[in-house]
Amino acid sequence: MSQAAESDPHTKVNEQWHRWYQTVNRLAWPVYHAAAARFVEGFRKDAGGYFGNWILLPTTKKVAAIVTVMNEKDTILSVLEQLHRLPLHELIVVVNGSTDESFEIIRNQSRATIVHYREALGHDVGRAIGAKLAESEILLFLDGDFPIQAEHLVPFVDAIEQGMDIALNNISPYIGLFSGRDDVTTVKEFINRAMAREDLQANSLTAVPHAMRKQAAQRIGYANLAIPPKAQVIALDRGMRISSPASVDVITTNRHRSRNVGRNNAVSELIIGDHIEALKTVLDLKGSRLSFQDRIRHR
Repeated sequence: MSQAAESDPHTKVNEQWHRWYQTVNRLAWPVYHAAAARFVEGFRKDAGGYFGNWILLPTTKKVAAIVTVMNEKDTILSVLEQLHRLPLHELIVVVNGSTDESFEIIRNQSRATIVHYREALGHDVGRAIGAKLAESEILLFLDGDFPIQAEHLVPFVDAIEQGMDIALNNISPYIGLFSGRDDVTTVKEFINRAMAREDLQANSLTAVPHAMRKQAAQRIGYANLAIPPKAQVIALDRGMRISSPASVDVITTNRHRSRNVGRNNAVSELIIGDHIEALKTVLDLKGSRLSFQDRIRHR
């Protein structure tokens, strides 16, 4: 950790908070945030100064937020404002294929490490690059196209603190009945069922926010992270602990672009293609029956 990070008052307050939080029973998230806010207020009265609306994390592990950005000048400032509320050790922003002022906004409004590519890499490749560069123990992945309240990110970090290797966004409450689901949602759920993890439903590394232990990213392989469903299959095959600790609605709030609107759009076809590659990995690992038992035919 850098000397600046060690002397950061937000980090110091978080360390004291975590020390206290370990002495009490786990709190429901609304109660947790209310108690943490009072803790910050008490520290502010004692030390003086303005701390803003800080959020405290139930961990003293180093946390990195990795954000991918492509032409997000209208939203990236709001994304950064929420992340600045957290006691992060690192903020890594991968700007790729941008032709707007995203880079300048990030450079002027944060102390983020900015990785800049003129060509468009896509969110998944950007996340893989950020994961490889990060030094922190917990990696938190977001996109720059819509802000997520800092409070809603805490359960993902907490899941890693509690022993999970990967913490997925539980999008299941937002996808509706099976009859109305799109092809992308269907194939996500099929991959999980093929790996005997039907409890994960349609939850996938393709959706943000999600968190991951740095060691898990290393074991999966950074190149494999660029194909999220394949990375998820590898993680499950290697016995990594995966849960879906919280739900953040990234479906109705997702920014509409020409590439992700309409049936069989370019983004959905790309995601389905990634899942076909993941399915090939499942077939290689499990055989033609995948994880499904042959209950009917007798040989």
